[in-house]
Formats: sequence, structure tokens, C-alpha cells
Amino acid sequence: MTTSNSVASTNTQNIVPVQAAFNTAGQCLGLVGPGGAYFSPPLTGDTINPSVFQMGGNLIATSNVLPTIGSGWGTSPTITAANTLVFKVVVGTGGASSGSITLPTAVNGWFGYAADVTNGTTLFLQLTASSTTSVTFTSYSVTTGAAAPMSAGDVVLINCFAY
Repeated sequence: MTTSNSVASTNTQNIVPVQAAFNTAGQCLGLVGPGGAYFSPPLTGDTINPSVFQMGGNLIATSNVLPTIGSGWGTSPTITAANTLVFKVVVGTGGASSGSITLPTAVNGWFGYAADVTNGTTLFLQLTASSTTSVTFTSYSVTTGAAAPMSAGDVVLINCFAY
């Protein structure tokens, strides 16, 4: 809130710490200011699910439910993740020309980007399939554009967004 003082060319800005209050169903009841006083009307339709970041009942952008390897990525690939926003896959033995990632259920689907940071000058990954619970990436040669396998041990960084 900005107010004008009596003196010309001066403003006072009050910054108030805010906290949101939620019921046990995850619905936001309103914003709470100093001393526990509500200073906004209760919000409707906004929910927080501890496993999926939501607003208005819809998944927004990312989730803290960890992605898992679906198929592909070679034999015994590994995945390291703290959420769906950015995570790492290490291609398993034998290499692979594609791989899928299993994700929590999104309202409409998932969109993602992937980059082979080990062989990024010779390979690029393209999103070739998407559903409400998964994404699939295929590896292509930078020079020919043809499908080309990733090598065992390649590090692939991936980020996914729900829509």
C-alpha cells in the first residue's frame, strides 16, 4: 500500500508480512496479516495438493512427485530428480535412441525439453510423444537429422511442464 504524505514528492510504502491459511482439504481460506487479522476475503477454488502443485484444481507447471524411467534409455539407466522441473537421466549400457519418462497425472498432458549434455554437439533430443502421464524423447544426429543412439553413460538433462 502506498500513501501520499503532506510533503510534496514523498511516499510511504507499508510492506506487510502475509501468510495464507488453509483448511484440511487444502483450500485457501484467505490471507492473514499481523496479529492474525484477515485482510482479504476467503479465496475460492484454490487448492494445494502436497504431491502436485495446483491452483484452482489444475496442475500448474511442475510437480514434486518424482519422475521415473518408463522405457528405453538403455539397460539399467538411472534417474536423479527432486521434482519434474529439471532432472537427470544417465543412459544405461547398450545406449538407446529413445526413452520415456513416467510423470504424475496432468490435467491435459506434459511438455518437455531434453538435452544430451555429454554429446550435445553431435546429438539432439526431440519430444516425440506426450500424454497425461508420460513424455518420450528420441535422439537425432545433428548433422544428418536421422535417429541416432545416445551412448551408454550419456547424461541427459530434462525438464517437463504440465499443461
